[in-house]
Amino acid sequence: MKSVKAAMSELLSVLALLLIGIWLIYSSAIDTPVGNAVLDKMKTTPAIGITIGAVLICVVLFRLITLGGSRDKTHFLTFDSENGSVGISSKAVRDFIERVGHEFAGIKSMESTLIMDKGALDVELRVKVKVGNRIPELSHVLQARVRESVREALGLEEIRNIKIKVQEIVGEPTKPVESGNSE
Repeated sequence: MKSVKAAMSELLSVLALLLIGIWLIYSSAIDTPVGNAVLDKMKTTPAIGITIGAVLICVVLFRLITLGGSRDKTHFLTFDSENGSVGISSKAVRDFIERVGHEFAGIKSMESTLIMDKGALDVELRVKVKVGNRIPELSHVLQARVRESVREALGLEEIRNIKIKVQEIVGEPTKPVESGNSE
């Protein structure tokens, strides 16, 4: 979540760029005498050009600062224990969940996404299933196993949803055995 300072900086940057863009279009296409007058004024008074240049540089710097603050930081899932609070990085939770997927022979690979919402955790699993597995049964067992493992090993109780999205069914299909008539 962005801080108020970063949000205001971004808003001011966008507004400044928008106003400069509108002014350039208006003075160049709609009212060219205004554009020409400003250019003539910039030639005779360097302070106007310096001011416009400084505004553009400030807009770019504000934008860079705002983007710099929004880089991917480590997020923690926090829960309270008897002795205080415990935070587990979301990457550690994802890695743990993906290791649970290795317990299943029917799963070729699995990637997870965590979504924290109002103190509850939603988990989305993108899996590649090996051909020949019954996806509904595999999904049900996988959901139960992930829920149980996360609760027991990590202490995260508020798991609301575990969604499974089968991305691919991998492997060669088995050929049906032909039954011959031996009469």
